[in-house]
Amino acid sequence: MLGFVTKTTSALASTSAYRPIHYIIVTSLLASIAYLSVVDEYIPETFHTADSGISYYHPPGKSDFNSWVQIDNPSEYPLANHVAIAPLRFKRIHHSEVPEIANTFRGTNDNERILVVDSDKLEASLQEISSISSNGITWQARNNNRIMKYYEYLRNSVSKVKNLVNNAESFDITLITVAYVAMWYTLIKVFIDMRQVGSKFWLAFSTIISSTFAFLFALVITTKVLDTKVPLISISEGIPFLVAIIGFKHKISIARAVHLASNTSQDVRAIVANVVSAHTVSMLRDHLAVIGVLIACASYGSHLAGLRNFCILSILILAIDLLLVYTFFSAILALKVEINRARRTEDLKDALEEDGISSLVAQNVAIQSSSIEHPNENSLFDPKDSSIVSFKVAMVVSFFAIHAFWLGSSWLYNSSNEVALSFFSNAPVLSKTAAKHVSIGKNGTIATILPARIYMPLGFIVQTEDFVLSVLEKMSSAIRDSLISKFLFFGFAISISTNAYFLNASRYQVSATNKLIEKEISRPKDVPQTVSVSVSAPRVEKVVTKESYDDSSSEELEIKVPSKQLPLEDCVTILKEGKVTSLTDNEVSSLVVAGKLPLYALEKQLGDNARAVVVRRKAIAKLANVPALDTDRLPHKFYDYDRVFGACCENVIGYMPLPVGVAGPLVIDGKPYHIPMATTEGCLVASTMRGCKAINSGGGVQTVLTQDGMTRGPCVSFASLARAGAAKLWLDSEDGQKTIKKAFNSTSRFARLQHIQTALAGTLLFIRFRTTTGDAMGMNMISKGVEYSLKYMVEECGWDDMEVISVSGNYCTDKKPAAINWIEGRGKSVVAEARIPSEVVKKVLKSDVDALVELNISKNLVGSAMAGSVGGFNAHAANLVTAVFLACGQDPAQNVESSNCITLMKRVGDDLVVSVSMPSIEVGTIGGGTILEPQGAMLDLLGVRGPHPTSPGNNARQLARIVASAVLAAELSLCSALAAGHLVQSHMQHNRKGGVATPAPAPNGTSNGSTSTASAPKVNGSVAAKDLERLKEGAITCIKS
Repeated sequence: MLGFVTKTTSALASTSAYRPIHYIIVTSLLASIAYLSVVDEYIPETFHTADSGISYYHPPGKSDFNSWVQIDNPSEYPLANHVAIAPLRFKRIHHSEVPEIANTFRGTNDNERILVVDSDKLEASLQEISSISSNGITWQARNNNRIMKYYEYLRNSVSKVKNLVNNAESFDITLITVAYVAMWYTLIKVFIDMRQVGSKFWLAFSTIISSTFAFLFALVITTKVLDTKVPLISISEGIPFLVAIIGFKHKISIARAVHLASNTSQDVRAIVANVVSAHTVSMLRDHLAVIGVLIACASYGSHLAGLRNFCILSILILAIDLLLVYTFFSAILALKVEINRARRTEDLKDALEEDGISSLVAQNVAIQSSSIEHPNENSLFDPKDSSIVSFKVAMVVSFFAIHAFWLGSSWLYNSSNEVALSFFSNAPVLSKTAAKHVSIGKNGTIATILPARIYMPLGFIVQTEDFVLSVLEKMSSAIRDSLISKFLFFGFAISISTNAYFLNASRYQVSATNKLIEKEISRPKDVPQTVSVSVSAPRVEKVVTKESYDDSSSEELEIKVPSKQLPLEDCVTILKEGKVTSLTDNEVSSLVVAGKLPLYALEKQLGDNARAVVVRRKAIAKLANVPALDTDRLPHKFYDYDRVFGACCENVIGYMPLPVGVAGPLVIDGKPYHIPMATTEGCLVASTMRGCKAINSGGGVQTVLTQDGMTRGPCVSFASLARAGAAKLWLDSEDGQKTIKKAFNSTSRFARLQHIQTALAGTLLFIRFRTTTGDAMGMNMISKGVEYSLKYMVEECGWDDMEVISVSGNYCTDKKPAAINWIEGRGKSVVAEARIPSEVVKKVLKSDVDALVELNISKNLVGSAMAGSVGGFNAHAANLVTAVFLACGQDPAQNVESSNCITLMKRVGDDLVVSVSMPSIEVGTIGGGTILEPQGAMLDLLGVRGPHPTSPGNNARQLARIVASAVLAAELSLCSALAAGHLVQSHMQHNRKGGVATPAPAPNGTSNGSTSTASAPKVNGSVAAKDLERLKEGAITCIKS
């Protein structure tokens, strides 16, 4: 049974996720109908109408204020005189005088006049004074049925609350207060928790709206279907308890799980369905438990109608809220995931463009990356389509504009600047001043006090409002028409259906559009033409077709016909006519060989990047007399050159295959990684694999990222040393740093300036910008920011005598060994450490802890110092850095500074603790070679491809941690092999001598000589055979490494 329920809810959630627009619109419409059905039951249109007001009756006889009594039905006194009293309040501006009006007297305030007329003359009198001119000011009567209506709601509510508080026990008041505090805490916590999920407002708002819809539906069922009206006071007292008890923990948990799963390759339907299905049991358990308690309460307190009715309402709220989780809320989550994925694709495109890649290539890469990450999904949103964003903005603006007009402008009608309205006042009463102006008839008199009539000086705001009101009144009248209303409803239904259909159809349109874009990128401009047959010199020539260069095809489509190559003069003529695509490959290459067509222009002229590669190969084969290019020894087929052109390489003639191995898994910060390595050095992958095995046996690698900031160091010059020194002092100051940071940050969405470091050499000033660059390596975006910052200094900061020598003054320093990178860091600064048990050192690494420590000091520290090394205090860090860089699309030239590394080893107890500190790892997961599909696939292997969906820069930082960890594994393995080789030689000497004297003990308890001689078991003064065999195995590894 439980399995059936789980499958059913999963299917319902999947359907909602597939048709989110339908479910959201239908649910919202039903909720609107539910609201309109119950609003009059709980919130009347007004607490007293403008026509009747509040009436008082005075019996016949002498006027006595104490004789006035309030009456509910004036029709009970048909013979009495009926007088209307209407306060006229004027919004005074610049102390303008209130006009004098007939049949009025001064009210309690200076800006108020009281009109007293017979009730049958009221309408005519008000019509006469709808516009009043006095002392050059025209006063216009305003509609009073806006803020006063809401004021009446609020005053009535506050009055009721005041009465309830006065009549309630202290314990009840405390209990209700605690419930309301708990409710508001629960609501606020929803927003806090959803911010951790990645939504600042809308997801939390939708969560609360879903429960609000459940409340409205439940209220309609109890009121209209069950004919059981729950009093408003019961709702106001009970709902806080219900919200605090149930809360929104399940919806938050579902949202968090969907958010985490959205980074996988699953489609939206599967994500939502699986997450909801996983939460079904817990949700049903909690809801059924509360429903059971409510049923028990309703049964126990059946004689208490209020308690019973509220329990019924609560049961319905919980049941409907559970249903809405599988429908409305699931649809909301599906939309959220699709929006985030579309936004991520757009962010990737923007980042690639900032990194210097052309817009067309960036768009193509971003779309293809999205399809690779989510292969089974057709997005609801096209990243290029701004209609949905425009629709959302328009709806929000319209919503606030309408409410601002009806509510926000109500400050215009505040009738008094001096007297504040009291929310605790009672209903309007007849004042003594007004009573004096009312004469008593022979059959008595009825005085009706009407709501105040507001007057505003006629101006632009008032005229605009009158025009808007007139239009709205006309529209309201039209809508109320029986024929027009039906027509509008029918049109509205068609509009919703059409929009839902097109929004749904856009999922399929995006996929088709992307394919057309890719086809257009590589399509030749003209249709290729076959070459005519020559009888005198028949030969075979390939006819150029699009299929011949289609990388997605596994075979070439070749049509062979007898043909003859056109003379060069004819080819030149065709070139000038712009019809190069009609020529054969050999004819185009003849143009290149003859110098008529530049090599770099082939892509532009042919309109086909793959064909340009073929033609260029033919031309280079002739120009350099290298027939090998006419063969497949350098491969060129089945490669996506559209990603290469304009981004990675020029004058392309093919691609260079490199063998790619994988080392691992290596546990890094508790997570296993398989590390790709592109190398032609034998044993490198195997040696690293051994290091991974040893490290994993000790619990894996722990990493710390200490700094993240790419640098660019321009060189500028001044006419004098004084000016150069002043510029340095200004840049080093807080004001200078702040000014340049603001200018730099304005150039990019991703690059953020951290610090500026300066150095002075004569009149030359070197400025080192250190910035974050998101998930890109970032040299291009930094260079753009640096250029703008220097320009800003010249034009806006008073350094117009500054001359920019070079945007890169080698103070960065990029792709060159430099102490500044070793000391200050560049890119990502990472420290990686691992602890290797002594038994693992012996069995896996075939070495010894003390021997490794001694070798590391002698070789990596002392030896490198003797060589005057800068950042080279390691065994072979560059080996691993280069291999991983090549496999993952990094700039291999930046291996120079990225390989800065110091390897440290020490003995802790019986174990070996080894670490590598690498202060300048320069990596990125977007841009550069990462846009190529093979390299992107290796980043996918590591789980760091593209920009991080929630924390920009995290993917690049994680890649740096992986590089450092791989270096650690390789360092450990090679040093172990070297140490083992030394030990073999030492023990062989000992064996030949037949025994050695025991050296003096070292402070750590081992011998000062070869440490293994003290610890290894001996037989008659010689090393045991099994230990010697172990050391020989290590020596073999050393030789291979």
